[in-house]
Amino acid sequence: MTPGTPSGAAPGRGRSRAQGGVVLIGLLWILTALGVIALSFARESFVEVTAARNNQSLERAGFAARAGIETAIYRLLARQYTRSARPANSTQEPDPIEAGSLRGSFAGSVYEVEIQDESGKLNVNLVSEAQLAALIAAAGIPQPDSGIILESILDWKDQDTAHRTNGAEDDYYQALAPPYGAKNGRIDTTEELLLVRGVTPDYFYGRYEKGADGAPVYRTGLARLLTVYSTRGQVNVNHAPLPVLLSIPGIPEEAARAIYEQRKIRPFRDIAEMRSSIPFPVGTWGAQLTTAQTGIFTLTAEAREEKSKARRVIRTIISLSPGATAPYQTLYWNENVSDYESMTP
Repeated sequence: MTPGTPSGAAPGRGRSRAQGGVVLIGLLWILTALGVIALSFARESFVEVTAARNNQSLERAGFAARAGIETAIYRLLARQYTRSARPANSTQEPDPIEAGSLRGSFAGSVYEVEIQDESGKLNVNLVSEAQLAALIAAAGIPQPDSGIILESILDWKDQDTAHRTNGAEDDYYQALAPPYGAKNGRIDTTEELLLVRGVTPDYFYGRYEKGADGAPVYRTGLARLLTVYSTRGQVNVNHAPLPVLLSIPGIPEEAARAIYEQRKIRPFRDIAEMRSSIPFPVGTWGAQLTTAQTGIFTLTAEAREEKSKARRVIRTIISLSPGATAPYQTLYWNENVSDYESMTP
């Protein structure tokens, strides 16, 4: 018997047990590592599958958004034809599309198209400084941002290189990364405003804010309030967003809100009907309102699959051109719109 070995114990058995324990621990570590690797692969596969499904949903939603835009254009053209064909004193009810919204479905996706005549916006190249200031305030942009945006827009489109107190010219924009210069000329598209000092994507596209009661409140972005296409000196009451109505010089806030709410029920045939429909006297500010249209429309189509959260927003501006070789012209097309109004805050 080997000295130090307990009676009845086989030589080397304790050593074998120790070695077996080490091997077992090693196997457990190997199995744990393999499990982690397998979980990692599974998670990556799940992410890839989810991303592929979202891409497919986005693609199908994009086709649905295009279908909504084409449907809206067809309805606008049909309305234009029927309007020109019926007598001016017709008592026929106006087409519901004049309320500015169209809903439908296409290939398992649902879409909603917002239809806005450009005559319901203010031309950023023609609007007065006072009315532009009133519009920015009505859009809920607080100070000091509102003052910076106002004076920076004025600096952007004027011809000189001297900036206003809160404005910006080349010295400001050249210090940015990447640097660029001030336009100092006519604004060609409203998206150009995203280059202007103080105009953030939230202020441009719209945003949700927390109201006084804690509920989310939507603030309309400058993209829906300003245009470069309409040259009318009057605002279309059937298509003007509330901030545009509030910016009309001399209009009482209560009258602007009454017009906005009443036209949701039924668009006004003419200004005489508007005067008789709201419980407020119409002062000299009424001369700045009209129901005449430009024939240029902004169509904003949002679409998604019925069981998917993936959504696409496409915005286009079209001109219905009577007598032209084509029934309409596309003036603007954007498939990468950050539009927050129909998103959950």
